[in-house]
Amino acid sequence: MASMRNLSLTAKVNLVIALILLLFFALSTYFSHRQQTRFIIGEAVEKSRIIAFEAINTREYLSNQYQIGRVELSEERYGLIPVVASNRIGALVGQDIGYAIRQVSDRYRNPRNAPDAFESAVLQTFYEDRERQEYYSISVIDGERVFRYMQAFTADESCLECHGNPEDAPDYIKALFPEEEDPAYHYQIGEVIGAASVTIPMERLAHQIYANLRTEVLMTGGIFLALITCLGLLIRLSVTRPLAQLGSVVSDIVRTGRLEEKIPSRTGDEIGALIVGFNDMIDNLREKTEHLEESERRFRLLTENAHDAIVSFLANGQIILFNRRAERLFGYGKKEVLGMSIDHLIHPECVSLRESGAEAYLRREGEKLLYRSHSIVCRRRDGSAVPLELSLSVTDSEGHRFYTAFLREPPA
Repeated sequence: MASMRNLSLTAKVNLVIALILLLFFALSTYFSHRQQTRFIIGEAVEKSRIIAFEAINTREYLSNQYQIGRVELSEERYGLIPVVASNRIGALVGQDIGYAIRQVSDRYRNPRNAPDAFESAVLQTFYEDRERQEYYSISVIDGERVFRYMQAFTADESCLECHGNPEDAPDYIKALFPEEEDPAYHYQIGEVIGAASVTIPMERLAHQIYANLRTEVLMTGGIFLALITCLGLLIRLSVTRPLAQLGSVVSDIVRTGRLEEKIPSRTGDEIGALIVGFNDMIDNLREKTEHLEESERRFRLLTENAHDAIVSFLANGQIILFNRRAERLFGYGKKEVLGMSIDHLIHPECVSLRESGAEAYLRREGEKLLYRSHSIVCRRRDGSAVPLELSLSVTDSEGHRFYTAFLREPPA
């Protein structure tokens, strides 16, 4: 905190601006990350939807083409079975793009089409809600976060050849999958029989999220940096530089006591008004100072040319004024007597004054001495006595009392 107080105004303002913009930058980064995450997840949903749709279409296309072309499938042509072919095509596509693509069903014949726990739960959702055609969420497989998408598919006419009435199924199907051991018979047209399942590693999505975020952060950071620079320059030109000029002029006035330098004002804002007010104050102070100097000059002329010796001193007796007549009368120079106690000018013959001291005597008898002439014996520098007539006045200024003694030699 102490180091903060010792910083210049420019540094403080720039630091505050930087902290505020850094806060906004952090908030902007946070919301950008959320926005990019939503965007990438939405993009993943759209890609998965297309992939699943194409996987289902591939199976249906093959089934239709086999019927149109009267293609007979056999055990040797097992790889051409629509669901088998579409799964294998999906696996090849998945290898190329880094996704896992397959078709799953609770009534599977190929163990590779068996659903995992997540897929079984989603399939149950599809069975219960026929209106729902897709589902997606972020899940975990073997400790790795993944994005999972599933799209339901239903039985159509082409499916019934192998999955309808067991008696109508091809011989190789009945041989491979006996009715009593196989649950994949007795499909009904329009019945949900499975789903296309797409799995995308979150690492791939996260890489894309952070790639987009990095670009946006660099752009935003550049904008904020330019903003900090522009604001710092603007504040320096419009605030701190004029204030620095003002401080420099004030320091020069304090050091030299001269009230001549002014600050040029180029703006009409609050800083400009402050500078105008400062310049007006300088003019006013200079005018008052000139009047005061003129008054002091006249006072010095008056005191220095007075016929009486004039000695001013504080309530504690310290001498603060000693005119020329006093110098000639007492034999002291002005420089050596200023600051001296008035007691040094009192002759020992003034017993009451010498014993108690001027300060105590004035506190006790001062009111009686005011504005009337009194005889007093003073002492010159050489120690000789000089009888004088004394007139005393008192003045209070800013809580301080001081006395002025007018001394003259009595007439012969």
